Amino acid sequence: MSRIYQIPSHARGWLTLGMIATSAPQLWRGPLWQAGLLVLVLAWRALVDRQRVAMPSRWWRLALVVATVGATYHSFGRLYGPEAGTALITSLFALKYLELVSKRDAYVLIVLGYFVCATVLLFYRGPGAAIYVIGCLLLLTASLAGINYSDTHAQRRQHLAVAASLMAQALPLTIILFVLVPRIAPLWSMHVDGGQARTGMSDTMSPGQVSSLTESSALAFRVQFQGAPPPRRDLYWRGLTYSYFDGTTWTQASPRAWSPRETLYRGRGAPPHWYQTLLDARGRGGPEYRYRVIMEPSHRRRLYALAVPFVDAAGAGEGLGTARDLRLVADRPVDSALGYRVHSVPGARAALSLGASERRLMLQLPARADPRARDLARRWRRYRDDRALVQAALGYFRRQPFHYTLNPPRVSGDTVDGFLFDTRRGFCEHFASSFTFLMRAAGIPARVVAGYQGGEMNAGEYWQVRQYDAHAWSEVWLPGRGWVEVDPTAAVAPERIEKGLRATLRQQGERDSAAFGGLRRLPVLFQLRQWVDYVDFNWQKWVLGYRRDQQLRFLKTLLGTVTPMRVALALLGGVVVVVGVLALFVLLRRRPRSASPLEREFGRLRNDLRGRGLRPAAELSAAQLERMIVRRWPGAADPAAHWRRQFGYLAYRRDQAPGGTDITHLRRRRRALLRRLRGRR
Repeated sequence: MSRIYQIPSHARGWLTLGMIATSAPQLWRGPLWQAGLLVLVLAWRALVDRQRVAMPSRWWRLALVVATVGATYHSFGRLYGPEAGTALITSLFALKYLELVSKRDAYVLIVLGYFVCATVLLFYRGPGAAIYVIGCLLLLTASLAGINYSDTHAQRRQHLAVAASLMAQALPLTIILFVLVPRIAPLWSMHVDGGQARTGMSDTMSPGQVSSLTESSALAFRVQFQGAPPPRRDLYWRGLTYSYFDGTTWTQASPRAWSPRETLYRGRGAPPHWYQTLLDARGRGGPEYRYRVIMEPSHRRRLYALAVPFVDAAGAGEGLGTARDLRLVADRPVDSALGYRVHSVPGARAALSLGASERRLMLQLPARADPRARDLARRWRRYRDDRALVQAALGYFRRQPFHYTLNPPRVSGDTVDGFLFDTRRGFCEHFASSFTFLMRAAGIPARVVAGYQGGEMNAGEYWQVRQYDAHAWSEVWLPGRGWVEVDPTAAVAPERIEKGLRATLRQQGERDSAAFGGLRRLPVLFQLRQWVDYVDFNWQKWVLGYRRDQQLRFLKTLLGTVTPMRVALALLGGVVVVVGVLALFVLLRRRPRSASPLEREFGRLRNDLRGRGLRPAAELSAAQLERMIVRRWPGAADPAAHWRRQFGYLAYRRDQAPGGTDITHLRRRRRALLRRLRGRR
């Protein structure tokens, strides 16, 4: 039987810490049995190293592998995919530690740990996760240095210093490779949903759906404008349009006669007529806004932007499309942070036309539902101008005793009638739903739009839009102006649009939702949260958001014409410069210095004696130095002898290298000797 590999004691701690730290993110989000497996493996290995138990036999190891595979399949329902695959490789990483027999096994274990580190970035992508992974790499590299160190008296901190030095030398090369190597789809662009709860807007809207999002302060997306942003009251981030109403629920719909190309343009091929019309109207004047959105994972395809959104060729190449109802859509669910650039031109929507089939859909109402609301809308038909009718409807909401609240009473039966004439208490979806119903009943095409409104400025640089900024409003079709935003909530609670949800609730004396309660009220914690978000935003913007289009812009600035040859030469030149600088730094740092703390302590005494007029040679032994001191200062014989005996004991002791306590005792002897010399002057 081959001898069991004994990890050096000075490296064992780093390897154990590296295993625990590397596995911890998966243990945190994975099934409980994984943590139990790691504890079992560490305990078993510790007993093996102390010769308390024998190494597990081949059959035991095979049984553990089979049990691990079976438990993974039971927990995830499969053995492939990011979640199941990461759980399986993390468990096998732990089992490899149990069969550590040779030094080669130690190498395999550490390399496997590096791979497990990389899987952490599948699920955690903030700057904190990057720092954590760097810490795990530092521990594993210290373990690698430790198992290759032959001195049995080596100090643990030596390995950490070696690992830190290696990683510091690798950092410039990492930056060059990150900036210059052509961007490809990263590993973490794969689908990592895994059944998580979906956040944000639903595909349908019923009273209470949007208000439920106000209980969450989770970040929805961030926006950074190029130039001056629009006023807060104009920040309507559209994500969904609801066109069909069954009397209770609004759902997305499009005319049956429309083909997919007439509904959504993905930026490929010649644009359809409706999108070409928007492109032609884009440069006809009016306000324009350019901005960048960094959206948090929502596990849905919808994106958020101001009206009317246009994406550049890079955005179309990354799977972004524009829908005919003036919203952005991604090719696949947003399962990781997604950055995209938008050019919004609100005035472009005036160029769109309203076909007969679309008009019928935007006037659709359930038969014989909500008669009182229909009667009210018919009375407004005395206004011949649609704009005057819309203003009359808004005036109705202002004059009647409507109340904005997160906790409206339930309405059954005819929901629109119940809200308009009975409860008159509701949230934004109640107002948007009833207003859109009234417009359709009055003969004006209308639809409900859901998304977010407003946001919070952070550091004067970008807007944070959170789940509690969720909002719903209406759009009506007006001749000559196209689809026009109309927000009946602003007629009832204008402070909701001007100041945000929190200020509105406090002004009305209503209890704060969970999103604003607890410790979040403390100004210090609020500022800390803003600072952390600012760091995360820049990480998303400059690191995770460094995509192919940004790289091409940078390379064009650096190289002019971008060709494979020029990129290769730039990459090679950067590597040569970094290696040359590192080599020069190493050469400049090569100078004689003490090889150990004991020799450094000897050198300190020699320097102190030079300051007192004695000129001992560098090659003197401790005994020779003692004799020189006694000849010059006979009264210092006792402390000099004490120092020499302590130094000789530490220098020639074979059981272990001098520790920190030993050096401290020697330093005290030196200081006692120097005090005696000062007294003899």
